[in-house]
Formats: sequence, structure tokens, C-alpha cells
Amino acid sequence: MRSGRLRHRCVLQSKVETRGSAGGVSTTWATEATVWGGIEPLSAREFLSIDQTQNETRVRIVLRYYSGLDETWRVVNGGRAYAITEILNESDRNRMLTLMCSQGVREAADLPTEGTG
Repeated sequence: MRSGRLRHRCVLQSKVETRGSAGGVSTTWATEATVWGGIEPLSAREFLSIDQTQNETRVRIVLRYYSGLDETWRVVNGGRAYAITEILNESDRNRMLTLMCSQGVREAADLPTEGTG
């Protein structure tokens, strides 16, 4: 592995849904771990949705193996939230994970103010 590849602080968060007394569902994010990772932009696109211009960025995040991580989680770095779309376990050796992620409007909802640096 190249020196400095894992230079970004990545906060791994899992989705927590709670049902209120009125029956509504409230979604929050629980911080599971803070790890070092490498973030590499892959592509960006702009599209029109309900008469509003929106952006979506695709990134690849590489980090050391973390047991229990799945596609319902998200990665937060520097005030940006990335939705995990796919998890690749490099050679099925449980050493490194490659996360294919997207960042857009929906991932920014409920961003925490702490632990994002």
C-alpha cells in the first residue's frame, strides 16, 4: 500500500430508525467508528429533479476491514456524507474494503456537526 493513501478521517455511521408515539418514523445516525481512509473522486453529474438542479458525485473510499459494515451505513468526512452503494472485500481476505459511494442532496440530511473533520 502506498504511503499516505489512507489520509482522510472517515466517520462510519449506521442508520437508526425509531418509531414515535404517533406512529411516525424518525431517522438518526449513530457513529460506529472513526477510521482512516482514502477518498478518490470518480465522477460527477448534474441533473434536474422536480424543477431543481441537483448534483451527484461518485467516489471510491478505501479503508481497512471493518466487520459489520453494510450498504445501509454512510461515511462522513469533512462535512460531506457519502451513501455506500457497494462494498468490495479485496480478495475476500478481510484486510481492505473498497466502498463505492455517492454524495448528493439526500446524503446531506441530518449531518452531524461533530466528528466530521
